[in-house]
Amino acid sequence: MRHIIKGNPTQIERSAMVAALNQHQAKYGDYGPTKKGVTYTIKVSEEKFFIEIINREKSYVATSMMRPRDLSKVWGNAA
Repeated sequence: MRHIIKGNPTQIERSAMVAALNQHQAKYGDYGPTKKGVTYTIKVSEEKFFIEIINREKSYVATSMMRPRDLSKVWGNAA
């Protein structure tokens, strides 16, 4: 299963995303339910990060929920 990190995370954010992807991989294995999203709370050096993992057909995609999101991402194709 391929792990994809979306956005431009900082180094500490990237380590939280990698930890969330590894935890998700351990929980669901290689083929989790497609198009299902799970949010993980990961604590790295006294700071909490909220990471959303989306299951795709051949990959797991991690997105940080710590920054404002573009409205087109929240509401589908609003823009």
